[in-house]
Amino acid sequence: MTHPYPLYVAIRAQCFCCQSLQPFTFTSATDQVVCASCLHHLGAEKATRRDAEHIKLWVGQYADQQENHRQFAEKSAVADAEQRAVIDGLAAQVAELRGVVAGESDPAKSAGVRALLESDLVRRAERKTELAHRQLDWAMAVLWRIGQLHHAVEGTPLACICGRTAAACAESRAIDPQRQALLDWERKNLVLLRTGSRNALPDDHPEVRASKRQL
Repeated sequence: MTHPYPLYVAIRAQCFCCQSLQPFTFTSATDQVVCASCLHHLGAEKATRRDAEHIKLWVGQYADQQENHRQFAEKSAVADAEQRAVIDGLAAQVAELRGVVAGESDPAKSAGVRALLESDLVRRAERKTELAHRQLDWAMAVLWRIGQLHHAVEGTPLACICGRTAAACAESRAIDPQRQALLDWERKNLVLLRTGSRNALPDDHPEVRASKRQL
């Protein structure tokens, strides 16, 4: 039986025996697509040993995936919290300075504060706030795209739209803690889109595509 993989190239392919992705370098179209760990599984009399070793392999791979995605989710949560703290802090600084100016009744006394608001210090704070918002929007747009590829099937909450079960889909589990934040971000930007304001929705968002078709 021939296989469809290229020859003399290091690739990863699904082993016919253990069904996991393994490294291969094929030298013939008739090479067996069986990884090195499974070569000794060939033969019906070795079925018991084969099944036991496959289970051990799958459990190990699943544990590794769980740990990798746990670390990813933790780092994402920390980065998101730090970014929001920066935005809140900078916005508070700008609001405080603007409030001082708004409450100043004597033009002579307020001149110094007005000059401060026009200084590089305030402009840099405003610029940092803008950049922080853009970075957060970019990260949320990436998470939105991932969420479109990995979420529960409507009416079948235990199945992921990617074809795996919800429990087996590591991507879906990793993004689950951020889904509410994603929904809030999407709703806010949909309001901006519908009012013709600048928004951060990605170009492949259905409503963005629909609005472009109407132009």
